[in-house]
Amino acid sequence: MDLSAFASVFSSPEPPLLVALRKATWQRTRHGRLMSDVHTGRLLSMVSRLVRPITVLELGTFTGYGTLCLMEGLQPDGTLHTVERNDELFALQDEFWPQAPGNGRIRRHHADVLDVLRNWDVDRLGTIDLAYIDADKQGVADQFDALLPLMTQGGWVLLDNTWWNGTLHGPDAATGPKADALRTLNQRLRSEDNLNTVVLPVGDGLTAVQTP
Repeated sequence: MDLSAFASVFSSPEPPLLVALRKATWQRTRHGRLMSDVHTGRLLSMVSRLVRPITVLELGTFTGYGTLCLMEGLQPDGTLHTVERNDELFALQDEFWPQAPGNGRIRRHHADVLDVLRNWDVDRLGTIDLAYIDADKQGVADQFDALLPLMTQGGWVLLDNTWWNGTLHGPDAATGPKADALRTLNQRLRSEDNLNTVVLPVGDGLTAVQTP
């Protein structure tokens, strides 16, 4: 048994509601691969339970699987803001979110992620304790830059797909705006002394950053 299989077998199982949402996502969308894998989802839940955030911001909702994982650690008086511009995905979200405890604490933004970040009112919405970036990869650097001033001191940012299927380095490294953006971001996070960064070998690469 390799380490990945071992981790899957001996981690807590995927909750039944998420099992059903995963199945529906694969059956009713053309891009099920965009959904977080089970192990990444359990890690999102664990980080949220450790941080116990009052304010969570998720950039890129898709069908809302990661949203429900992040909800598991949200404080009873907290709010989870999630941003998705594709309203064709809302039907699945609206079907499954109401089945989760505390679903009334989810606030969906039908907008571009940068517009939400640039118009974020800290006085009204609060600083962000935990953020999950899983939106347009080409714009990930701009998203990260716009997010940093909104973070709680010592808050946490999780970035998905930072491994990019292992294609960012080597003689046959991927090219193009998405790969270039991720490659540049990875180098930046590694070199900035004011950020505490660790890349977790989970899913397609999950990078955790603790902000100053």
